[in-house]
Amino acid sequence: MIFTVSDFLFLGATALALLGVIAHEVVGAPRVLGPLKASGLAPEIVWMHHFSWHVGSVAVLVMSGLFLLAVWQVEGLYFAAAATAMSAGFAVLGVALAVFGDAVLWRTPAPYPWAIVALLGGLGIWLEAGASTV
Repeated sequence: MIFTVSDFLFLGATALALLGVIAHEVVGAPRVLGPLKASGLAPEIVWMHHFSWHVGSVAVLVMSGLFLLAVWQVEGLYFAAAATAMSAGFAVLGVALAVFGDAVLWRTPAPYPWAIVALLGGLGIWLEAGASTV
C-alpha cells in the first residue's frame, strides 16, 4: 500500500483524536467526575453527566475509526468527511459554549483540539479530492 499525503493527514487526525480520548478518560474523568460525585447534586444529574462524558469518548473513538477507514478504503473520502464534520462540530460546540455560555471553558481543553483535527481532516479531503480530479 502506498500512502498519500492525505493518508498521513488522516492518520495524524486519528492519532490526535485518540490522544484526546486517552486524556479525556485518564486525566479528565478523575478531575471532573470525582468532584462531581462529591458535589451534593442530585444523583440523576451526576450520572447523566457521567453518561454524557463517556458518550463523548465513544464518539471520538468512532471519529478515529472513520479516519482510519479513510486511509484503508477506496472510497475513503466519505469516511473522512464524516469524521471531519464530527470534529468541526465539536470545535464549534466548544467555542460556542466558551463564548456564549461561560468563558471559564477557555481554561479547559474543550475548545481547542477539535479544530486541529478538523483542519487535518479537511486538508486531507481537499488534497485527495484535488488529486482525484487531475
